[in-house]
Amino acid sequence: MDAPLYKNWLGKSGLVALLPGLCALSLLLPVQAQSGARSVKKPVAAAAKVVQSGAEAGAKSGQRSVVDRPIKDKWAVVVGISEFADKKINLRYPAKDATDFYNFLVGDGGFKKDHVRLLVNEKATRSNILSTIGDRWLPRLAHPDDLVVVYISSHGSPADLDVGGVNYVVAHDTDTESLYATGLPLQDLMRIIKARVHCDRVVMILDACHSGAASAESKGLVRAANVDASAVVAGTGQLVIASSQPSQVSWESKNYQNSVFTRRLIDALKQNGGRTPLGAAFQNMKDNVENEVLRDRGQMQTPELKSRWDGSELCLSAPPCAPRAGLDEPILDVSPPAAAVPGSGTASGAKEHISPPKAVLNNGNVYRVFNQPQRPTTFEIDAPAKVIYMMTYHWNDGRGKSPGTLALRHSDGTTYGPWSVTGKPGQGGVPDAYWECEPMVTLNPGRYTVIDSDPGSWAQNDQSGNCGIAKVKIAPLAAGATIKLKAYKREPVVSIFNNGNIAAVFNKPSRPTWLTVKSPLLVSRMMNYHWNDGRGQDPGEVGLVHQDGTVYGPWFTHTAPGQGGVPNAYWICEPDTVIKPGIYMVTDSDTSTWSQNPETRGAGISEISGVYQD
Repeated sequence: MDAPLYKNWLGKSGLVALLPGLCALSLLLPVQAQSGARSVKKPVAAAAKVVQSGAEAGAKSGQRSVVDRPIKDKWAVVVGISEFADKKINLRYPAKDATDFYNFLVGDGGFKKDHVRLLVNEKATRSNILSTIGDRWLPRLAHPDDLVVVYISSHGSPADLDVGGVNYVVAHDTDTESLYATGLPLQDLMRIIKARVHCDRVVMILDACHSGAASAESKGLVRAANVDASAVVAGTGQLVIASSQPSQVSWESKNYQNSVFTRRLIDALKQNGGRTPLGAAFQNMKDNVENEVLRDRGQMQTPELKSRWDGSELCLSAPPCAPRAGLDEPILDVSPPAAAVPGSGTASGAKEHISPPKAVLNNGNVYRVFNQPQRPTTFEIDAPAKVIYMMTYHWNDGRGKSPGTLALRHSDGTTYGPWSVTGKPGQGGVPDAYWECEPMVTLNPGRYTVIDSDPGSWAQNDQSGNCGIAKVKIAPLAAGATIKLKAYKREPVVSIFNNGNIAAVFNKPSRPTWLTVKSPLLVSRMMNYHWNDGRGQDPGEVGLVHQDGTVYGPWFTHTAPGQGGVPNAYWICEPDTVIKPGIYMVTDSDTSTWSQNPETRGAGISEISGVYQD
């Protein structure tokens, strides 16, 4: 007996919410009326009303809509899971649907291959998805004037399945009996995108339904309604396309190996050489899905498009006007040993089991605090763990401090982050005294140092051991779990650039500091010199900018005394980042105190060392 397609349980219920920080959609092709369509007005019925209202508002104010800007570059994350660690919930076509959508994006869609990250089956672990969306990939690439597309096809959970009313995405290694510990809370994913992906145009496409049918065609794990797409669109510039209405199921085809929704969506987007506006493509897809499912199944499946943005309609295949290079960061792969899952034969089939959260650092106290920690703020973990919460305290003499970033540095030099923080009031209502973030990254055992982007306002006192006041909470993984990262060459370390000299120095470089990197390079150390007339300078940030505009860093520095014991003369960091070949400009957050002299021809004094990866 035929069963509904796969997708609710997690489907719309959870996935839709993944689209948090979606920012304004645009581009830039007018919607063409098409004769023969069921409703010429419907291509923009779901979205155009919002588009129109925003455009009218802009017209009334005499301002041009902020989204009517050319797309500078395009990025996408595509996730599809057919095979789960828990084989009882395996599906048939989500991985193929995701692969087919990926092929459309890098083909007719005009996305560069290194601009699309495809995660299917065992690659779509909880850690990999979080790392790709919120840490190692998308946040490092997407700019405000870019376009971001996120496609997800997997199980989903409705809010009423969770005691806390939370929706979850089921990753490859999720334990459906322990969603809180092993699933992906949609609310967290929303915060990640809003806080970390600085883009004004984001599209979320969800292929999921509510069906609880028992056959392999069904993605439903329980009989519960889908999430209404409109309920998960938060803020101007977001767009969600869901495969069915909240009360309906999403079906797989009887005639081809895809969901009806994904196949018809790709077909619609390919029309007119891929130049079909998204509203028109949606209406074409919607009509075809309704017709096919009704004919083959005797059921109604009505896709939905909900959005809130101002400006012209989007065309996914619109060519970017200022494309940049991609970033080939390794995919994080967290896999406990095979023995962790009864009956599993290999580690690849194992699940990631997470224990209840616990605090590994909490040195806060009620005593008077002072600025600028005198000692590093550190903690240790003796087993792999996921960092779920970090906080540093910035009383700053009752003034607080505008939020910055936090990071963690392992004793081997590996740096995680930095992560943007949100500020919360402290004692007496001091604004932005608490800097908080939820990294959701997995760490190997070892000793870690907390890195705060503004140590000058970071609170400390005798009770904290003169370390920065902080709190770190982790969720330990199963014993024996390991983190597998791409192995980089760590030797030999060679000097890449050094224009230091013993002549008298002056402040403020009169020309950029350039260097050439001949092959992929692991940057192990950077130093910028801040003599500053014998006064030194409190540490700031340094970075590198490639000739094509790609930015690496900036990285926060620690300091060392210079000639004559001048404090904070050397700004030093250990990026532990691989950069591509090309010509680079060194950046410094305080050029007014960065040293230069005639021997450097006016360029800022800098040293860089690293390991070539050839």
